[in-house]
Amino acid sequence: MIELTARWDQCSTDRDTRKLAWEKAAELELDGKRVRDDSMRGLVWQWEEEEGEGSNIGAGRQRKRTKKQSLGKSVDKILAECTEGMEKDEKNLREIEERQEEKHEDLMHAFLALTDEIRESSARQAHDAYLEREARKDELVLILQALRKDNEI
Repeated sequence: MIELTARWDQCSTDRDTRKLAWEKAAELELDGKRVRDDSMRGLVWQWEEEEGEGSNIGAGRQRKRTKKQSLGKSVDKILAECTEGMEKDEKNLREIEERQEEKHEDLMHAFLALTDEIRESSARQAHDAYLEREARKDELVLILQALRKDNEI
């Protein structure tokens, strides 16, 4: 799901959103590389311990315990880093959502202002057309009165 949102953000028209998405993808890639490297190190340690047990059983067991403990600590460290990264990503996502919400509100206000301007302009034009018709009607009445005085009608 995270990858889908990251891909969606990478295709966004907003430059800041794209930049954050690419940075987040790079961080995820680095996190994956770290996990892979750490897990490979654990496999190498385990292999070395198995090799060491055959030649020196007592020393191998002691080494195995300390390496397992250090492996547990490194896994805890990786989990803490992943959790930290996820929290950071969630915070970034919330900030992006807030910015998008602000943009939507700004657009809505702009549309409302534009419709108000159109309504006012339309009302002014209708009123101007009404005044013009009334002026023509008054002019025609004056012409008719003048013609009646001259007895032409």
